[in-house]
Amino acid sequence: MMRRFRFSPAVLMFLLILVLGMAFTAGAAPKKVKLGYVTATITATSQAREAKVVEDWCKEKKWDLTIKDAKGSWAEYTNAIETLVQNKVDAIVVSNADLPSIKPAIDTANKAKIPIIAVDSGWAPGVLVNITANNFVMGAKVASYITDRLGGKGNIVAVKFRQHFGCRRRGLVLDTVLTEYPEIKLLDEHEIPPSGFVEDTQATVETWLTRYGDEIDAIFCVFDDLSAAAALAVEAAGYTKDDIFVVGIDGTDQAYDMIRRGSPFVATVAQPFEEYAKKAMEIVDDIIVKGLDPLKVTGGMPVIYLDAPLITEANVPAPGKTPFD
Repeated sequence: MMRRFRFSPAVLMFLLILVLGMAFTAGAAPKKVKLGYVTATITATSQAREAKVVEDWCKEKKWDLTIKDAKGSWAEYTNAIETLVQNKVDAIVVSNADLPSIKPAIDTANKAKIPIIAVDSGWAPGVLVNITANNFVMGAKVASYITDRLGGKGNIVAVKFRQHFGCRRRGLVLDTVLTEYPEIKLLDEHEIPPSGFVEDTQATVETWLTRYGDEIDAIFCVFDDLSAAAALAVEAAGYTKDDIFVVGIDGTDQAYDMIRRGSPFVATVAQPFEEYAKKAMEIVDDIIVKGLDPLKVTGGMPVIYLDAPLITEANVPAPGKTPFD
């Protein structure tokens, strides 16, 4: 004969609370993250691509996103971060920042215990991690391409940008590589401004072409938007890639198009910008939503490096494709 178990009112109440608690937990909505995103100059192709990934991610996850464009001003960048801190965001992602220039804002975020994740911005104390490709390596790839294509002899000009850590490193590597090639002469170099850099580069290259003409064999640019402007100026002056060739770094659609059609723009290094931004979002999700230990999420390292291949006529992707497909 089966015995009947009878529970006391106290036990029944405990079981009811337990069941309701489990049901509430199972049906609870995931944490809605309040995210701040600041970029240096969103009109730059690379930064626009990163921002698009962040927007799409936040839309899918239903996160509250605030994007701020510093428009090439480090003072505006600092103000943007401080405003986000005042708005009590859960995390801040900074893109293409010059971290020493925005140190006061980093300190403000740290005091508020708001984590900062950097994308292509270098690393400095107060930043959890930076996600990028190795800029020394990328600079070496295009610098070596120049020296190889010139056969170790010729004249070049360079367009640089020292205010961004990555661009600065690419330019420094070029200078170092050239010390091994005494028959390659750096005729001239130019430092672009933080904004209006495309027009500035085009005007600079036009001046060089007037001054040096076909003495120039190659043009080194620290990123593709500049390279495209330089290549268009070279074409407009009546030169082909056999006369003067241009190299860059980033891997923009425009760069691929120009390489495919045989313009003077002949080589770039393809950065996985979308992957940088995606990795940053994953880190925010891990530490804010899932509550994971930030040091475990980053492996305890200040920088996470992603691969960036050299792209030339030999391996340029087909229209609509990327090297990472």
